[in-house]
Amino acid sequence: MQPYLQNVVFIHSLFRYFILLFAIVVAAQSLIGMVGKKEFQKANRIMALFLLIFCDLQLVLGMALYYYKLIASGLMQSVNVMKDPFTRFYAVEHSVSMVLAIVLVHIAYSDAKKSMNADRKFKRMFWCSFIALAIFLAMIPWEGKPVVGRPNFPSMQAS
Repeated sequence: MQPYLQNVVFIHSLFRYFILLFAIVVAAQSLIGMVGKKEFQKANRIMALFLLIFCDLQLVLGMALYYYKLIASGLMQSVNVMKDPFTRFYAVEHSVSMVLAIVLVHIAYSDAKKSMNADRKFKRMFWCSFIALAIFLAMIPWEGKPVVGRPNFPSMQAS
């Protein structure tokens, strides 16, 4: 693997922890705000913004990896993309579900900026961020996941 691509994989693997952290924070803040009938604060919007920023950066890195590891390498030219669990996971399952989760993060942040009552804002942010978090957790190629697992802690070693 080219050294620059190895760095992209490393950063992409590292960013998942920031995304998970911010997704947990946004979901927890939203749940607390919703249940406790709290006022929506600037800090709530800022946490949603951090989640959005890391998701967008992750998407750009993921698109670069998608191109270089699947399209440019010729893996997508094969008629057996859907038959091979490894290629299918990265070409379809991982990429489509992560884009869907990022769309939910965008919806949550969009609601954070809208002028609506705090309860409705917290409710929509909670469900969007919670579902996105569930998708993230399910579709990250965790170590030990059959066929597609990667180390949980990224390293700069060639993979």
